[in-house]
Amino acid sequence: MTTLIEWSSVLTSLAGVLAAILVLLELRRMDKHKDLEITMKLFEWAETDRLRKALKWVENEFRFEDYKSKKAALENDSEVSDYLFQVEAFFEEVGFMVNKNFVDIDVITDRLGAFIISDWKKLEPWILDMRKERSDKTFANIFKNYIRKQPPTWKKIKYF
Repeated sequence: MTTLIEWSSVLTSLAGVLAAILVLLELRRMDKHKDLEITMKLFEWAETDRLRKALKWVENEFRFEDYKSKKAALENDSEVSDYLFQVEAFFEEVGFMVNKNFVDIDVITDRLGAFIISDWKKLEPWILDMRKERSDKTFANIFKNYIRKQPPTWKKIKYF
């Protein structure tokens, strides 16, 4: 009788350990699914016509000489003047998601790394002047901090 009780204790313990392992595996799978879902939403946003036009405009046409002349030139075209803010907002959101560990930085780097670096280099003077005009040191701050945390793989990315 003692052996049956001992065996049931051992089996119960093994079942508990197995259940804990299965729960951990399921939590990991759910976490990866959450990462995938958020990443897909970000990439879906990046594929909208409006943001694609903005990204293309920043990449091909945006040149920054000084803030006053750029502001005056953009005031005539409301769609184009919004492009800078759309690109900044997108990368600010991406940086926020990475900083909060909602999205894996390697996934973002693989898909957007070169764009993030080149767009930051182009937009940085405009962003710094916007901060001065608004007296807001936090404008595009996550975007900037994201660039500072460049993963080692970014050193291989060529831009410009």
